[in-house]
Amino acid sequence: MTIPAGAVVVDAMGGDHAPSAALDGAAVAAGRGVDVVLCGDASLRDRTDLPVVVADGVVGMDEDAALGLRRLPDASIRVAARTVADVPGSVLVSAGSTGATVGAALLELGRLDGVRRPVVAARVPLPDGGTVVLLDVGADPDPQAEAYPTMARLGAAHARAMGVDHPRVGLLNMGVEPRKGTRRTIAAEGLLTGTVGFVGNIEPADVLRGAVDVVVCDGFTGNLVLKTIEGLSAGMSDVADRRATRDRAAHLLGVRGTVLVMHGAATGEDFAEAVSLAARCATAGTRQ
Repeated sequence: MTIPAGAVVVDAMGGDHAPSAALDGAAVAAGRGVDVVLCGDASLRDRTDLPVVVADGVVGMDEDAALGLRRLPDASIRVAARTVADVPGSVLVSAGSTGATVGAALLELGRLDGVRRPVVAARVPLPDGGTVVLLDVGADPDPQAEAYPTMARLGAAHARAMGVDHPRVGLLNMGVEPRKGTRRTIAAEGLLTGTVGFVGNIEPADVLRGAVDVVVCDGFTGNLVLKTIEGLSAGMSDVADRRATRDRAAHLLGVRGTVLVMHGAATGEDFAEAVSLAARCATAGTRQ
């Protein structure tokens, strides 16, 4: 099978609604002119006209990611990452286990120089129409303080790729005063001090005020903040407009390739938008 450069490679077996949601969304995106390749069970070939790279097994959402990747070297997420590694300019999209996606990307794509642990960055829409980069939102729930300077560097680079010339970086904390919070955030603040663009601690309310362009925090906190914002947005009267403008996927930063991570509950509509976003990343040559 010849896969065109810049194709969007979808882990069709990942997510709560797999593979139906991936198939439905991929078909919509393909109708928009996107080159889509699916990775998954051979039976998918009977359900779609899109090209399928056959994989053997799925790393479950509730399974230890490292053990699952070792148990299934040809699992759908690992085959998808391997395909992206082999096809220039291609992009990976998955709604499967975040841990498995991170692990597969590390195994098949490799990490960028100076990066010990990749992070997942979400672009959160602001009321004024702008966006703020929030990271980490799930790759590493319990990082060491030493990870924060790299996190800030990756987040700032991502913001610059979005058109922010001089990104302001804030550390999410329970108060703006210096030496606030847990032992980890206090240590992280000290390590971040002097970093280009770092403005200090910020509180959760500052995130949606656009006080900074990049917000750094541990993956556990970031995931809760992101889901809280999504939950609040769902109750707003302009929810349709907000859903139309927000990304349906977050970016995995720190690996040698472009990888988009979706929520496990992603629908067919979510897949269609995420695959379209991935195609725009491929066209722009975005590599995190």
